[in-house]
Order: sequence, then structure tokens, then C-alpha cells
Amino acid sequence: MNNEILSQLNESQRVAVEYCDGASLVIAGAGSGKTRVLTYKIAWLLEKGKEPGSEPIRPWNILALTFTNKAAREMKERIGRLVGEEEARYLQMGTFHSVFARILRAEAEHIGFNSNFTIYDQSDARSLVKTIIKEMGLDDKVYKPASVADRISMAKNHLLLPQAYAQSSWARDDATQKRPQVSYIYNRYAERCRQANAMDFDDLLVQTWVLFQSHEDIRRKFVEKFHFVLVDEYQDTNYAQQAIVYQLTKERQKVCVVGDDAQSIYSFRGANIDNILNFQSQYTNARLFKLEQNYRSTQLIVQAANSLIRRNERQIPKNVFSKNEHGERLQLKPAYSDKEEAMIVCQDIKRLRKQDHCNWNDFAILYRTNSQSRSFEEQMRKDNIPYRTIPRGASATPPSVRLSRRHRPMASVSGR
Repeated sequence: MNNEILSQLNESQRVAVEYCDGASLVIAGAGSGKTRVLTYKIAWLLEKGKEPGSEPIRPWNILALTFTNKAAREMKERIGRLVGEEEARYLQMGTFHSVFARILRAEAEHIGFNSNFTIYDQSDARSLVKTIIKEMGLDDKVYKPASVADRISMAKNHLLLPQAYAQSSWARDDATQKRPQVSYIYNRYAERCRQANAMDFDDLLVQTWVLFQSHEDIRRKFVEKFHFVLVDEYQDTNYAQQAIVYQLTKERQKVCVVGDDAQSIYSFRGANIDNILNFQSQYTNARLFKLEQNYRSTQLIVQAANSLIRRNERQIPKNVFSKNEHGERLQLKPAYSDKEEAMIVCQDIKRLRKQDHCNWNDFAILYRTNSQSRSFEEQMRKDNIPYRTIPRGASATPPSVRLSRRHRPMASVSGR
């Protein structure tokens, strides 16, 4: 079975999958098969653990952390096809928040919560912050609830608890910005959550870290349970996520993280690029593997992406290449506003449709954030272009132009 698994990988993927003796960082360029490496590495660990003389690794000894439930489901399905669904079902796999929520449900009493604690979503958290601001008699034009809630969230992502926050440079910055009461709002917010036996999404990280930090016996229990930890999209992890992964792996050092420093786009949500750039200095004798062959894009698209990426001041050097067709030349069309961008795109759609006798559903517009679809929709209505906005992963019913939010960044955009 081991040879059968390895035979389906290219050389770079194979060596990354085979190495299981210590910490490893897999730098995966766009379209290079990172999900394949993660799934096959888990299958390899399970098969390798069955060999005589090897450390036995059962599915529940493997922890795989992803950023979406969909990614976890797809990975588990792929692993099931490789090693059997019965084994795959016992894998400890899911998003950071879902996995840590399960841990906290089991251990909540050790940090002063009941196991049936409520989880506040963003709306709940902002509503509570708004209530506290009102109770304190503060001006909600200065202390905007959404802004203060985001500030508290970012502090938690940096593991700044209320008491530490009040003594930190963050609180001094608040005072400079004429919002000196933020630390008091944060403290009251934390107290109210505890009184209500509630945690917000950030608390699922913070309280897990607190649990492991203040109860060494519990931390050791999970260290012994998880023989191997794998993390997807490591470039998007924040300080708290990286700290918890280290709490679980610093003794065994059996950890594999996969990501691409060139695809880090979530710093505004707390993602810390230093996590991936400094990985090799954090773990003793950590190995670096590079997946550089792009299977998804044409050669010209890959070359254009490389020409931009190499300008990054801080990076892990790699040379992404493609053996696909050369492809059409890329077109760059500058626009001075979102409205002008929408006009240019719609003009191109109408021109190409007439020129190449295309159908409306031959076109798709990919955008980064939900708000960006508005200008396209307005322009399409003006131009009588039928369109349909679709969530990522869904399919549109023809005939219509498809507008879809892109979860990961594109390496580049072609004219068609």
C-alpha cells in the first residue's frame, strides 16, 4: 500500500510526504498540489504506523487543522478513498475553532466555564459591546461598537487578555486616539461573557491557550494524544493559532505545516506572516520542502506571477514553473475606480461575445470580497447583461454571466 500511495506523487510531493521524523515546512506554490501532499501524508502516516517496529499511529492520534469545514470534509473524503472510510472517520480533523471548541467542551470546568457554554458569533459580540458602551455612557460616535469589537478581537488574536491589554502599548494607542476607555470595555466584556457562560469565536483560541498554559497536565494529555499535527494554509495563521500549535508540538516536534508566504493576504484579520517565515527557527532541525510545479495555470500566467512575487522583501525563495501550454498573453487594464473597472469588464464581455460567438455563461468574473460585486451588478443591469452571483463552489444556471467570490487569491487574471 505504501508504494501505491507514493507512486501517485511527483518527486517533490513524494519526499515531502515521506518525511515524518520531525518538523517540516512545505512551501506550496499555487496549483502545486498542497492538498494532495496533506492527504497523502496522513495516509502515509497511517500505513507506516502499521509496519512492524514503527511507532503505531492510529487515526485519533493525528490532528489536522484547516481553515474551512469544507476543506476538512474534502480532505477526509480523499483519505477515506486511500485508506478506507472506517479509518478516516476517526481522524481528528477540522477548523481551528471547531477542534478547540471540542477540547474546551471537555475541559471547560478547569478554566471556570461549564461544558455547555454558548458560542457568540460576530453579531452577538458586537451587540454586547454596544450594550456595554451604552451602559458606560460613552459616545458611540467615538466608541463605535463594531470598531471596538474588532479591536478586542485583534487583541485576543495576539493573546492579550484584559489585564495585560490595560498595561500595553495598545491601551496607550487608544488614549492617543481619544478612546481611553477601550481597555475598560474589554475587561467588562470578558466579565459579562464569563457570567453568561459564553465564549466568542476568538475565545475558542484564547481559552484553549489559557487551558494549556495554566494546566500542564491537560496540555500533556493532548500532547500524548496527538502524535502528529498537520496545519493547512499556515501563512494565514495568527499569533494565537501558532502558539497553540506550538504548545501541542514542542516536545515531539512531529508537525507538518503547509502554505505559501506569497499567498498571505489576511494580515487585516490578524494573520502573521512571521509564523511561516520563522518556522524553521522555531523547531529544531526543521526540514523545508518546496512544491514548485504548477499544474493549474499556463506558463505565461506562472511567469507573470513570479515576476511580481520576486519583488517581496521578505520571502522563502522558490521558482514556480509550469509544463502546461504556453497560453495567451495576459492583459493589464488599469482602472481608476470600481465603476470604471466594471465598465471595462462589461465592454470586454460584450465585445468577446460578439467576436467569438460566445454564450453569456461562457464568462465568469472572480472577485475578492463580497462588496466588490456591487459595481459589476449595477453595470450589468445598465447594459442588460444577464448575470447570477454564486457562492464559492456552487454552479450557476445558464444562461448568465457568473459572478463569484474567490476564496484564495488568483496568481493573475487573464483577459478571458
